[in-house]
Amino acid sequence: MALKILYLYTEVMGYQTSVFKRLVSTYGASIDVVHWDHNKLTPFKHLNMEGVKFHPRSSFSSEQLKQFSLDLRPDLIYISGWQDKSYLQVARSLRLMGYPVVVGFDDQWHGRLRQLMGSYLMKFIWKKRYFSHAWVAGPMQYEYAKRMGFSDNEIIFNLLSCDVDAFSQSLGMQEGKNDALNFLFVGRFHANKGINTLLEAFRIYKSQLNGTWGLICAGNGPLRDSLDRASGVQVEEFQDIAGLRLLAERSGAFILPSRREPWGVVVQEFALLGLPLILSDQVGSHPLFMINGYNGYLFGHDSAVDLAKKMLAISTMSLNERQKYANRSRKMGLVINPEMSAASLLSILSASRQN
Repeated sequence: MALKILYLYTEVMGYQTSVFKRLVSTYGASIDVVHWDHNKLTPFKHLNMEGVKFHPRSSFSSEQLKQFSLDLRPDLIYISGWQDKSYLQVARSLRLMGYPVVVGFDDQWHGRLRQLMGSYLMKFIWKKRYFSHAWVAGPMQYEYAKRMGFSDNEIIFNLLSCDVDAFSQSLGMQEGKNDALNFLFVGRFHANKGINTLLEAFRIYKSQLNGTWGLICAGNGPLRDSLDRASGVQVEEFQDIAGLRLLAERSGAFILPSRREPWGVVVQEFALLGLPLILSDQVGSHPLFMINGYNGYLFGHDSAVDLAKKMLAISTMSLNERQKYANRSRKMGLVINPEMSAASLLSILSASRQN
């Protein structure tokens, strides 16, 4: 009998499908994915995938979703957070029947009042009622899960991985003139992504520090007009993997200036594509994919001056030094892959069979 996995998602992202493929191809899993289909933040559209069925959340009432899940009788259930009350109702019903229900953590622990209140509710009420395990992206998320009351043997890692096979083909550094190179940002054009800090840093870099590189920004969002008006900034739409590879070929470093970034899978993608990294100190994935002064630089979020200095440091490196940073990024990008993510999730079933 095929292994059945039920995913209850908010918004499915493109990189998550690589884990689905691994679960199907390696473990023969049959996967059902319920996902929010309204008010999407990104334009990703899922493709037809063998062994995977996608179900729009809007096609179910709460009672229909509960009955669908009970009829499916999945071996394992994953819920991406606790925002959807109907998802929690499903979790409650399946937990009462003894099924493992895994909740995902990609947020960082900051100790804010809302987190403190949420941790109290999770630790003493929600965890026992809804969830058996926590699946975390990295060390910052591990701390959050611990504060939510999950024990070490109830926490698994490697929640988020990009499609490593698609991004790990070596591009080589472009050997053109330095003034032909660019910094690259890919993501939502939103204040939380630090767009205003990036634009101010780029202005300082060009006007005060005599920087020679350009800036490419690819994505969409409410701050598109600000980017269109900025001098020396090339604005591109959201790209597929082939498009991202082409952008990387035109660039000498990747920047993620986020004011709030729980994880940031995009960091792994451009590390694998061989770009030195410049990341704000709010990027949750930086401990895994970037070492300050080794394959990139960390800067204080909201500090345009600090970011501008890091941009100058990268752009004035010798080609040989940038090549070293690029090669190190590629190595660090291999720390997590979809195979490890799939195995981490199914380790829950392996452990339960041994007990």
